[in-house]
Amino acid sequence: MTDVSPTALRVLVIDDDPEGARTLSELFRCYGCATAVAYSGRVGLRLAKLFKPELVFVDFDMPDMNGLEVVSEAKVIDAEAGRRATYVCLTGGGPEITQDKADAAGFSRLLYKPLRVTDLLAVLLTARPGNFAAGTDVPAIRPARHPYPDRTPRH
Repeated sequence: MTDVSPTALRVLVIDDDPEGARTLSELFRCYGCATAVAYSGRVGLRLAKLFKPELVFVDFDMPDMNGLEVVSEAKVIDAEAGRRATYVCLTGGGPEITQDKADAAGFSRLLYKPLRVTDLLAVLLTARPGNFAAGTDVPAIRPARHPYPDRTPRH
């Protein structure tokens, strides 16, 4: 595991699919983010209080709470703590969630599964718009170096 910068973008993934949530979290770590994962809405809300994320990806369809309920409660937590996070809704599609409903619930973005890496990176860049500006103290979003650069890949 690589060290994470204290200025790293803090990303929380809330999804009831453990494999998908872990994969998403690892992708963000590769781009230098500090990450945390929760597999239910209730746990995600508790973790948000402790982790203080700047960017939160929330699965819409979870058994304990849907994404709209999670974001509604999370925004109350944010207001009480005097901070503001960006929320992204993840969905497999269907009539339950539309961009209008996502916007009304407080999501900044609606992404459909299967997710595209380019869409995810666009969200990261939006969360930290100065990443590629010269002279910024925020680290650029780019893949971390491989921990074993001297090893030759096997095929």
